[in-house]
Amino acid sequence: MEQLNFTLALLVLTGLISWQAFSRPDMYQKLMFIPYEMKRQNDYFRFLTHGMVHADGNHLLFNLITLWMFGVGIEYYFKAYFGPQVGITLYILFYFSGIVLSALPDYFRHRDNPSYRAVGASGGVSAVVFGYIFMNPWDRVFWIIPAGIYGILYLAYSAYMDRYGNDNIGHNAHFWGGLYGIIFVYSLLKLTRPEVLSIIFQSYFTF
Repeated sequence: MEQLNFTLALLVLTGLISWQAFSRPDMYQKLMFIPYEMKRQNDYFRFLTHGMVHADGNHLLFNLITLWMFGVGIEYYFKAYFGPQVGITLYILFYFSGIVLSALPDYFRHRDNPSYRAVGASGGVSAVVFGYIFMNPWDRVFWIIPAGIYGILYLAYSAYMDRYGNDNIGHNAHFWGGLYGIIFVYSLLKLTRPEVLSIIFQSYFTF
């Protein structure tokens, strides 16, 4: 259990399912997020399964790269603070609950809209991104951009695309997933490791 890298396993699983769904329209349709049908057919499994399929290869690649960049780090922190077994369990709960909970606002927003569809691991990935940023805001993304600045740009792009985009990607879930990621990590450390939380806050003022 100690050597298990869940981030890598998640990348492989998501990549394989998404790639298979690209060539299987029936599978793609069955897994995607469609609030109108979920309300009327009780297809609530879509809250989770839409995070395993993507709009196209670029969308998939972006989410996988982003998850790798931030997921490895936050998985390491969870293992270091809570031990390998508990850390991986918390990480699994964190990621998948991020997918589900970040989709709730769009469910209530579009449950009577038969044309709305969305796919992508946006909520879970965004939770991981902002959970990591909360813990290490001055880390460098692409060796250049501070993680906190990257997070702001990430949200600005998501807000623009949620308003003007038409690509079946759940951009609104980026915001809610990010908010959830910060709340989850803060609450977890507040309840279990307040001394770590104190160190994190001190690091905010250390450039």
